[in-house]
Amino acid sequence: MNKLSTVALLILLGAAGTFNGMSLTSDPTGRSLGLDVDMLPAWHTWDYRISGLFVLIFLGLGSLISVAAVLVDAYDAPTCVVCVGVVTIGWVVWQILVLDIDAPRAQIPLTLLGVALTILAIGQFRARARDRSRQ
Repeated sequence: MNKLSTVALLILLGAAGTFNGMSLTSDPTGRSLGLDVDMLPAWHTWDYRISGLFVLIFLGLGSLISVAAVLVDAYDAPTCVVCVGVVTIGWVVWQILVLDIDAPRAQIPLTLLGVALTILAIGQFRARARDRSRQ
C-alpha cells in the first residue's frame, strides 16, 4: 500500500508539474493557466518562464524519475521521494514568502502532497532500518 500510494502521488505531481511547467515555459505570460504577470511582486521583473522551468524540471520530471526509482525498488528511492516532497513544500513557501502569491486553492493541496510524500518516504526509511535490525 505504501508503494502504491507513493507512486500514485508522484504520478499526480509529475503530470501536473510537467503540464504546468510546459504551459508556463511556452506561455511565459501565464495566461494559459489563468495567471497574470501582474500577480508577481513589483521587484519581479521577469515573467513566468523561470518558474515554469523550475516546475517542469523539479516537480514534473523529478517526480516522474522518482516514480521509476520506486517501481524498480532502487535503494535511493526513499531519498528521491523525500527530495521531491521537500522541494514541493519549499516551492509553496517560496511562492508565499518571496513571490507574495496568494493562491490557496493550489498551495494547500501542493503542501499536503509534499507532506504526504515526505511522510511516506520516512516510513520507507523506517521499514528499511527495521529490516536491517532483524538481520
